[in-house]
Amino acid sequence: MAKTSLLLSVCLLVASSSASSFSKPNPTSKLRLQQVLVVHRHGDRSPITPLKDEDFWQSQLPQPHVLEGIAKGTALVRPPEGNPIHGAHGRGPFGQLTMMGVLQMASLGERLREELQDTLFTDEKPLHPSRIRIMSTDFPRTIQSVQALLTGLFEGAQLDAPAIQIDVRRTNSYLIPDPQPRQTPTQLVLESHLAKRPHLVEKEKELNELAHKVTDALQDHLGEGAMGVSFGIGEEKSQDDDDKKKKPLAWAKLAEILTCLHSRDLLPPTLSKEDVEQLLALRHLYLTTSSPAWRWFENLSHPVLAKSAMWKFANKMVEDMEHKVECVKREDESTGEEHIEEPLLCIYSAHDSTLIGLLCVLQLEQPESWPEYGSYLKAELIQEEKDGDSKEVLQHWVRFSLNGQVLRSTWTDEPADMVPLSELSEMIHSEHDIYCEHTGSKLFTWKNGALVHTQSQ
Repeated sequence: MAKTSLLLSVCLLVASSSASSFSKPNPTSKLRLQQVLVVHRHGDRSPITPLKDEDFWQSQLPQPHVLEGIAKGTALVRPPEGNPIHGAHGRGPFGQLTMMGVLQMASLGERLREELQDTLFTDEKPLHPSRIRIMSTDFPRTIQSVQALLTGLFEGAQLDAPAIQIDVRRTNSYLIPDPQPRQTPTQLVLESHLAKRPHLVEKEKELNELAHKVTDALQDHLGEGAMGVSFGIGEEKSQDDDDKKKKPLAWAKLAEILTCLHSRDLLPPTLSKEDVEQLLALRHLYLTTSSPAWRWFENLSHPVLAKSAMWKFANKMVEDMEHKVECVKREDESTGEEHIEEPLLCIYSAHDSTLIGLLCVLQLEQPESWPEYGSYLKAELIQEEKDGDSKEVLQHWVRFSLNGQVLRSTWTDEPADMVPLSELSEMIHSEHDIYCEHTGSKLFTWKNGALVHTQSQ
């Protein structure tokens, strides 16, 4: 054990990529918005972890006629074999979109309509279902969230036939960083390796007393099967131990239960005001390793795990933008006829873990607070054109923002508000390795879209 701990203490992460340098768009150039990709978190939900008062949480959910109303004009596209059920899927009234969540998402749709009107959608290319593509994880709360968003986006109008398709085919496997099962078993090995680093073990001990205190305070709230629910990067293994009754709830579960209870003034009275304030502070100040989800950030901030968990989704986003560039080029070189099969707006309905994973794999600066319900990451594809009538294309840029706040890319020589699409593509495909300083051997490598466990310690 001592030898293993020694080896773990000297293992370092080494990234093979280097910072890039490029100029900004010319101030005299014309900038034209070509496409927008929106990745949003679902709206307010009931706790995923089962609690005792099922009737109360059932009362928080939208009535069937509300769900039927927001579903009109949409059609789900599922694979014939179905999708695997994730541990965070929820059961009964738990893990479900609430009525508050429906209203949040409809409001987000209205906000997006205001943001994109006259910039992405114009008189020549107005907002229309044919110019939108939707993907969602196969969770009721994410599907219903994007359906509610569409009602706000289209101002509650009846959507034209054919229905807008919501594609949920195999999305549970790559729109979240912790699919069950993982994209590859090697990812679990890597998660276990990273979780054993000495500074994380020390942080676990530091927070253990608080975790036990909150878990004890929640005992009277926990319903049947609460201890068996398992999800989250670096969290699932904690549920596999024989003495799990002696263990506190995983931080991911503590955070989600407390968030749901606090929003409804249902926190246990045994938690002091100081406890609550500390927990709420931890919920938001996740930039340090004190957060209830500190494992997620600490582990996903490493390029090898970030690529393993989120590369497929990030790469799809980049490829979608590259494809749009080629289609617009063909359109401009032809008679000007629009290729309406190429969407102007792509919407991905997912989870907070999705947003965190994308922030890490795209190497964006971290926002000031945790992505709350209904938060949205926006990627704007912008074409830089030479000033004048020639429409000569100089460059294609990508700008990211979270809830309207621009997020600068941190993989460049200096943080940049916009990065060239070509450079972003190169960064996404860059290779990364993890070496052991003690032996000099390579432990893990990320190359050509695949994670390889090259050697055990």
